[in-house]
Amino acid sequence: MATSKWHHKIGDYWPCIKPLSCRMVKQGGMAMVQRDKWTATVQLVAAMALAGSSVVVGKALAASLPVFLTTSATLLVALIVMLPHAWQRRGEIRRLGPREWLYLFLQGICGIVLFRVLMLTGLRTVGAAQAGIITGTSPAVLTMLSWFMLGERPAMLPAIGVFCAMAGAAGLALADTGGTATAGPGWGGILVFGAVVSEGLFSIFRKRIAATVSATANTAVLVFCALVTTLPLAALDLWRHPALPAVSDMLAILYYGAIATVVAYLLWTGAVGSVSGVTAGITTAAMPASAVLLSALLLREPLSGQQLLACLLVVLGIVAGAWSTGTGEDPG
Repeated sequence: MATSKWHHKIGDYWPCIKPLSCRMVKQGGMAMVQRDKWTATVQLVAAMALAGSSVVVGKALAASLPVFLTTSATLLVALIVMLPHAWQRRGEIRRLGPREWLYLFLQGICGIVLFRVLMLTGLRTVGAAQAGIITGTSPAVLTMLSWFMLGERPAMLPAIGVFCAMAGAAGLALADTGGTATAGPGWGGILVFGAVVSEGLFSIFRKRIAATVSATANTAVLVFCALVTTLPLAALDLWRHPALPAVSDMLAILYYGAIATVVAYLLWTGAVGSVSGVTAGITTAAMPASAVLLSALLLREPLSGQQLLACLLVVLGIVAGAWSTGTGEDPG
């Protein structure tokens, strides 16, 4: 009898309790999504920081080894590191359909092959300052690609983040020449900008299959595709450059392949599908900031106040982009 009485009272109050409980569940779910997007943003920043470290390592490799030989050697190391993980995902890889293979191949071509070849070739005729300014357009390029190809139109706060990130990246480049740039970049600048577009397309292609292909399988297959593509030209470089690399070069290749490629791509591919293209684009500005800071720490290069201010702008841009994930302004 008492139980029936309590049931009756609960039934009377249920119209008030139900909206409150639903709202609490909804708010809890939104908080979890917000935490997931913050975690994804941190992963993307870490990936770009590792990409920045590859600039420091690449200085030594570019001076002593040919481009395609270096690229293939680092990819071979990356593939060897990924083999045990790929074996664990062999069932998923066998089930990949033509659509997934197409986007994985495009990721390998754009994200590794075209990006590295265009960047290194462009740097032969473009100074570091101009190249830095051009790569500083990465946030805007990825934002525009996401708008046109994915329909992700940026809102006000992410747009502010893009502006801060671009301003910081441009400031890092201009600081190398005391705030001035030399003559127009010409074809070299076009090649560097092509590398920026290739990097943006890589992220777009990953987002296309982020829901169906895991980060591990994605990284293993795109490294394999890129290695197969570069092997013929690497063999030609090896024929022209038959000498064995120095021990320092071997260590640099191991780091470039295992850390700056495998870890960086695992972090990026695992997180880029969880945020909008705008937020992902903003985090790409962490790469020049990381390169400048690591050059100062490891290579003892001078670090100016203008460079520190530019790094601060990059950080503000990343925070603005990440903060928008919790305010409803991020379409991702």
